[in-house]
Amino acid sequence: MSSTDPTDPIADALLGESTYERLRVQRYALIKRRIPRKLAWQSGLLCVLALIVPITATYPSSVRAVFPGGDPLWSSPLVLWVGVWAGGIQLGTATCLVAVSIARHRREPGLSKSQAHTLLNIEDVASMFGLATGGFAILLTVGFFLLGHAGIETVEAVIESAPQDPYEQTVISVPVVAVGTAAAVSSCVLYLLSRYLALESP
Repeated sequence: MSSTDPTDPIADALLGESTYERLRVQRYALIKRRIPRKLAWQSGLLCVLALIVPITATYPSSVRAVFPGGDPLWSSPLVLWVGVWAGGIQLGTATCLVAVSIARHRREPGLSKSQAHTLLNIEDVASMFGLATGGFAILLTVGFFLLGHAGIETVEAVIESAPQDPYEQTVISVPVVAVGTAAAVSSCVLYLLSRYLALESP
């Protein structure tokens, strides 16, 4: 059975030859977009994480003094590890999505229903962890860094109210500039992958 009008993607998937696409549009999922779009969203989230570099670089001097050594860019505050964890989630789940896409294209049109369901399950779990869990952690990290631009009074209030100083230096030093740079590079890589897979997708 051949594909229908490409301007109607749901009908095209239901009547097309791809078992994977047919099952994808029939099943319930919180995030129903195709893998290239999901990778593009993850690229955007990593780009948001990379904003911690310009955010910290433009702190007023009073806020800079709160960070160890008075240099936020080269400090490793506790809250940064939330961003490191979130970036790792993005890269790990993006790798799963790329693997699913490659496996799907290699096996089609002979992909069985059970194989398609397995790939879709992996895609759904990776999407939820990457876009929901990882996305929330990235926004939380950037939010904490943005508080520095609200003034030293706000930063001191956060430090006093928190059970542990979110801006204190950690034992394992991973500077802000390193995390931001890695996030920016990873964002570019994921965006290029999303464009490539979009061109390769039927």
